[in-house]
Amino acid sequence: MFINEYIMNRRRYDKWATPKFWKLPIFYVYLVIFVAGVFGWIYFERVNAPARWQTIGAFLTFVAVYRGVFFRWMHADKTFRLTRANYFGGKDWTCKVIVGERNISLYINGKINNKVEWDQILRFEEAKSYFRLSTDEYNEGVMIDKASFTEGDTDSFRQWMLDKHPEIKYGPVTPSLDK
Repeated sequence: MFINEYIMNRRRYDKWATPKFWKLPIFYVYLVIFVAGVFGWIYFERVNAPARWQTIGAFLTFVAVYRGVFFRWMHADKTFRLTRANYFGGKDWTCKVIVGERNISLYINGKINNKVEWDQILRFEEAKSYFRLSTDEYNEGVMIDKASFTEGDTDSFRQWMLDKHPEIKYGPVTPSLDK
């Protein structure tokens, strides 16, 4: 049996929920929009075009920076703040994950929150600082912090998973979430 306990704070939530923006394919689309916006902004200013044309270039630039760099981080931050305010009285919450032979039990602030059966787990993914046991294609599942084992350790957990559950596909997380 393995026990993993950690406090879900803003830093950990951002680290786990927000991808590295430069590793997302859509980032390059916004990069092209940014370059086109800056080029248009400068070009229309040089040729003394009406201000509305310069505004289009500026608008494209700002939209590209917001959507390409800040949007996902700001969305994760808002989700964390709302969750903390609505469910935990504005405080960070304690997560305890107990990995057993029959299932995985999740506790939030000392109360049972969920039980996940082994047949629900589709993928066992590893990142630099956490493991994720995914239950669906949308990356929902159980997060286990590598540095927060209170019973067992990272290497023995990985080996136990590979030995006891070979039917669960093992691999790295998406590169944009490997933090």
